[in-house]
Amino acid sequence: MSVMDERAHRFLDSIEIPEGYRVELLNGEIILSPSGKPLHWKIQLSLIQQFSLHSQWQIAAEQTVRHPGYSDEPQPDFFAMPAEASVDLEGTYRADHVSLVAEVLSRSTKATDLMTKVEVYARFGIPLYLIVDPFKRRCTLHSVPASEGYTDTVHVDFGHPIPLPEPFGFAIDTSAFPAYRSADGS
Repeated sequence: MSVMDERAHRFLDSIEIPEGYRVELLNGEIILSPSGKPLHWKIQLSLIQQFSLHSQWQIAAEQTVRHPGYSDEPQPDFFAMPAEASVDLEGTYRADHVSLVAEVLSRSTKATDLMTKVEVYARFGIPLYLIVDPFKRRCTLHSVPASEGYTDTVHVDFGHPIPLPEPFGFAIDTSAFPAYRSADGS
């Protein structure tokens, strides 16, 4: 970990984060973003409910994920990992245990989710990265992580299932995902 990364970690540990905001450390930058709108939460809740039906997965939302080889500390909107994966209840989640991460796009974090996090999650070796876009009413599932991103991408419009490869072996139902009335989120 570089001196700058250590400083960023110390700074993060020392600040009080305002209510309604969350902080992530990505590529050496501290990113403060507002909590999502109710629409955002409805999509997260749908993912939580769908994955809860499959006992072989434990799930979490808006929790810090760390990889021992990198200083990034993203907080995915949702993620899943095998039920038997160990968790330090007083620490963070280990990226090498995470099998799928999902981000719900918002105006304030759209660029980060579409570009920076594609690289970060692939670098972490997370097999699947799902981007839910309530502006375009579309989901993008990235798979096969590589050094600078993912090599496979599938787009699915809301209303259609997203088949997940093994070890999941089920499909995400997107028919209940709410969308913004207009493409700009208004």
